[in-house]
Amino acid sequence: MGFRIATCEFPDRADAAKAAWQRLQDELSAQPADLLVLPELAGVDSFWASPTFDDIVWREAVTVHAGISDELRRLGAKRILGTRAVEVDGRRWNETFLWKPDIGLQRGRPKAWLPEQEGGWEATWFDRGPQSVHSKRDDELCYAELVCTEIMVSGAARRLGQAGVQLIAAPRATGGHSRWEVATRMAAIAAGAFVVTANRRGGDLAGGSWIVAPDGDILARTSEDSPIIFLDIDLSVADAAKQTYPRNVRD
Repeated sequence: MGFRIATCEFPDRADAAKAAWQRLQDELSAQPADLLVLPELAGVDSFWASPTFDDIVWREAVTVHAGISDELRRLGAKRILGTRAVEVDGRRWNETFLWKPDIGLQRGRPKAWLPEQEGGWEATWFDRGPQSVHSKRDDELCYAELVCTEIMVSGAARRLGQAGVQLIAAPRATGGHSRWEVATRMAAIAAGAFVVTANRRGGDLAGGSWIVAPDGDILARTSEDSPIIFLDIDLSVADAAKQTYPRNVRD
């Protein structure tokens, strides 16, 4: 049974978000998707690029993301995965979410592995979440989210594959170094799952979003001229991949 995936690039400027949401709305109206993956913290400026925390900037981002459902409900997708800035009991999270037309926005988990370096002072802006990533079941799809750095350092991909995950969503805000392609391909191979990654574009963030098959082949890729891509996949391919090398090697 076919399962249509969409992934995209998103501009790294809040003032360009309106046009980006509109383009997504137009393309998904023509090609509705079973799943759309958004880049990390879509719709706000990359405030975490500053090494100095600013409470006003933080609260502006939280306010924008508190209303993100207003943008998502206009998109022709059965489910949408991404992350948003939220504050809970005084703790600042970069939190995953699942959005569906019938139930709205469902909160996920806070990002746990946070870099702290030039261009990404995430531990300054966000609190760390628990270092545990679990599979989720939503109708026909078993999935998980590994957010940006997490797909490279968490070591979760193999465990998620053993838990039956068919697809890993990887929202990103990264440059163009080849390690990101290597990391997503290795995660797909380790899990025996499709990996769908989405990136921001602008400034130091290079764009580039792609879909990886369970054996590590890149099936489709965005570009600056084509920032939204669609692909029909068969989820049973991921189920079958669990029985083949290297997923069948015992721990």
